[in-house]
Amino acid sequence: MIKQITLIMLILLALPLLVLADTETYKINQEIDLKFTCTLNDAIPSAASSYNITINYPNGSTFLDNKNTTALGNGAFNYTTTFTTTGLHKVQMFCWDGAYSFSDEGYYDITPTGIIQTSIFNNPILIFLGILGLGLVIFGAAKGIPWFGFIGSILFLLLGIYTMIYGFNNTTDLYTRGVAITFIGMWIIFMFAAAYEWVYGSGKDEGD
Repeated sequence: MIKQITLIMLILLALPLLVLADTETYKINQEIDLKFTCTLNDAIPSAASSYNITINYPNGSTFLDNKNTTALGNGAFNYTTTFTTTGLHKVQMFCWDGAYSFSDEGYYDITPTGIIQTSIFNNPILIFLGILGLGLVIFGAAKGIPWFGFIGSILFLLLGIYTMIYGFNNTTDLYTRGVAITFIGMWIIFMFAAAYEWVYGSGKDEGD
């Protein structure tokens, strides 16, 4: 059983690298110029066109409600604001010019530093815990030694806890916390599975 669970955990190990959505990242409590572009009927809209936005806080409540942006010309628009809450803010955009209209939505990830987190491999402590833990898990599964997998899963739990507290490169935000929660959750399951195999699997093999 330990080999099947190991395979599942290794597949899940890659999932945190995919949780970062296509968002724009900005720093909290800093004046920001939000830029927008609009194309209507495959053409640049006229000077009479309008572009409004609605932005929601991470909890779903309204931050900006149908605010009119400033036209910059050639289908470009700007809105200046300051985000006071960290987390993922949803933005809804609507542009219209006479009979033609355009709508879209996206997200702003507001972090303490405004740094975009794109990789889990930028911190030496994370690399050390990850490589050592992964090596123990793979070796334990290949050799049928459950306690290697148990120790490896503990290292991954430490990796998750470290990421929850310090993030990547000492930066914590929504992405790093999501990665940490994913690691902690799936490696707790693996730790108990490895412990069960270690205690009961070994006895079963000796009985056979």
